[in-house]
Amino acid sequence: MGKLINNLPATDYHAIEALSASAAKLLLKSPAHYLADKANPRAPTAAMKNGTLTHTLFFEPHKFEEEYAVMPKFDKRTKFGKEGAEQFEADNEGKIVIDEYAYERAKAIAASAHAHPLVKELMSVGGDAEVTMQWDQYGVKCKARVDYLTSGMMLDLKTCQDASPAGFARQIATFSYHIQAAHYANGFNEITGIELDQFVFIAVESEPPYAVGVYTIDEAGLWSGGKLIKQAAEAYKKALKNKDTLPSYVDRVMTLSLPSYALVDPTFDC
Repeated sequence: MGKLINNLPATDYHAIEALSASAAKLLLKSPAHYLADKANPRAPTAAMKNGTLTHTLFFEPHKFEEEYAVMPKFDKRTKFGKEGAEQFEADNEGKIVIDEYAYERAKAIAASAHAHPLVKELMSVGGDAEVTMQWDQYGVKCKARVDYLTSGMMLDLKTCQDASPAGFARQIATFSYHIQAAHYANGFNEITGIELDQFVFIAVESEPPYAVGVYTIDEAGLWSGGKLIKQAAEAYKKALKNKDTLPSYVDRVMTLSLPSYALVDPTFDC
């Protein structure tokens, strides 16, 4: 069993010590990599910031003014401009200050996703945004934060460069979204006792025309994601138990085979 929590602040969610999908990706590299990231969290990239802003505008636009401030254009090369920018930041202390370009771009991305007929249909049944899940599985505490939870369905917004079926399939593999989908489905099942109907990605390109694709992952992908999240849980146990004695990759000498493209054709005779 476990619990679903609405309206939990993001900072409180991130403070929960539990296995998440993002942590699983590091744990699958090695427990040491997970612990290093936990000790020294990486600063969010520009793409990550854009994704978070777009999420707010898409799922929780009513929170935008509480959390963000759009800075007018100041010429920071001048004393007046520099002072104006500093004063604006002081007046909006506690908020995330963004420029007009970032705001207009994120607003266009969110609007394009909202306008897609299938997205409209999926969201028409209503639901809750940013739902926190907590449960126990594989002998560890687990957590997840769902973008949007409807009746038996989860929606997850992803910004990307290529939202075409082939392009987004590559992004799923590159960023291990199948691990996320399996982890979230596991949590929903453990908490509610009901199998999740679908985990749906709303993929929207971050450049004009902000094209949109709506996708789920096939059974083979979800099965693989489930196996990997179970493997990550074992690595998580090691990370919690042996924080000071973890090898990064291996603890013995290993013989490696080179990838085939690096080898000379055995029929080649110089």
